[in-house]
Amino acid sequence: MQVKINGVEMELEAHSTVEDAIKLSNAPYVSGSAISLIEGRQELESHVNKYKIITSKGSIIIELTDDSNEITNFWKNNYKEFASTLIRWTTSNEVSMGAVVSNLEPTHDEYLYNRWDVILSLSGFSKEATHIIFSKSKHRSVYGVPAENKGVFATVVGGKRTIVNLKNTDTILGIEPVIERKSVVKTAAISDLSTEMHEGNELFTYIEVEANPEAPVSFEHFLRIIEDGTLSVDYESETFVGNYQLKGLEKDSEIIDKRNRGCVTLRNQGAGVGNVYIYRENRVSSPAHNILGYVTQGLQLLDTVEENDKITVLTKPERISTVAMTQSEAEEYLTTLGIKHTRDGLTDDDAIVVAQNPLYTVDIKNNKEVSTLGVPKEDFVEIELYEDESPRSIWYFRKITGLLDGDVGHLRVDMALKEMDIIMFTAVNKEAKGLIPEKLPDGIVHAWDICVSNTACKHVGNIGIRFVDNTEFGPTGESFTSTNVIGRVISGKENFKSFKEGDTVYVREK
Repeated sequence: MQVKINGVEMELEAHSTVEDAIKLSNAPYVSGSAISLIEGRQELESHVNKYKIITSKGSIIIELTDDSNEITNFWKNNYKEFASTLIRWTTSNEVSMGAVVSNLEPTHDEYLYNRWDVILSLSGFSKEATHIIFSKSKHRSVYGVPAENKGVFATVVGGKRTIVNLKNTDTILGIEPVIERKSVVKTAAISDLSTEMHEGNELFTYIEVEANPEAPVSFEHFLRIIEDGTLSVDYESETFVGNYQLKGLEKDSEIIDKRNRGCVTLRNQGAGVGNVYIYRENRVSSPAHNILGYVTQGLQLLDTVEENDKITVLTKPERISTVAMTQSEAEEYLTTLGIKHTRDGLTDDDAIVVAQNPLYTVDIKNNKEVSTLGVPKEDFVEIELYEDESPRSIWYFRKITGLLDGDVGHLRVDMALKEMDIIMFTAVNKEAKGLIPEKLPDGIVHAWDICVSNTACKHVGNIGIRFVDNTEFGPTGESFTSTNVIGRVISGKENFKSFKEGDTVYVREK
């Protein structure tokens, strides 16, 4: 049987399942992600009510009337025949496109037409001269239309300026259905990997997002969210799906434009700053939304996902990051990408990369050159964070260290009390608000626990680590009721005793 997998035609054996199709086609798919199974192109197009008419002067969008009648059915079955036709004539009242042959019967009556009506006309009362008329003004005319609805089957909803500018020397370059979410939803089957596929089915397993070259910072924010190859759907509506994973992480305004269907945006201000949205329907531009990219594949999947689903995502370009690699690993990685590499800072092969320039994937892709900043392994520690047990404190820790949107974070040593086997790092007061008690010590703070002081004490947001167990106080000098345990040091413990006030400690999550 003939099916399509992510838009590519493929032959499958009868009774093949969705899982079989994914494996045989090697389609991009992360286990547990949502899929979309469309019954078939013909079935999908039967629910379409908008069409794009592409002319030599630009595009026109028409929307069919709600009534299913002889004229609308004729258009749905024969619109392709009007492609490659001509603009036959233009007047102050109308523009004519055609002609094709129909089996419709004309009337001889005069009717009143409104501006932007789209009319099926049998010119000269001849079936061989079936035209499409775009009404430019309110007027009366005899067009030899079929009896139903005065021949009106659609309304112009886009490209009105194009109609006004058309001349009888212009041509029709193509006509295509405008696939909207409601059309996809009507034809999408409820399915999982065990669902059996049938002749004409279309399967979508992923979306592809292409970067907006004018929004490198926002696109990098998006790349961080989909680090595991998926996007979680935290909210969905008729208009958009939203991901709130990095809500609260501010980014500057970049490129502002119309939020068209398939557009991916980052909210740069106000409530929901840091959220990412992918649009199912067109919306006007907003100064609060950076346009970070565009969905170039898999909009049908986007149309059918629900809240709490996750979507497999590919990007163009893929993320380029050398941070947390050694200098030698970075050089090998960049060489495979055809990118020139320059070493800065500590240039030894085993030095750890803590920063790269340019920082953002889009800029690297354009420049084809990266410099990497290396530091000694002794400045570098690996940690594990207890995300489920201390979520607010971990958000705070990741934000002030840079781990929210980076592979390596950094902390500035505030106090190194060697005689007490304690090291402390400075709070960021602006970000420390709302650090309620979370995971508290159970009678003991273990050596190498990472702790944050909570709102039960005055100095909220301080971060500290003890090098030995203690059954009285947390490493920030607070009682256990004021101490949230957020994680532990995994490696690099031997480095801590050499750190002093003002030093930078680089951290990486396990």
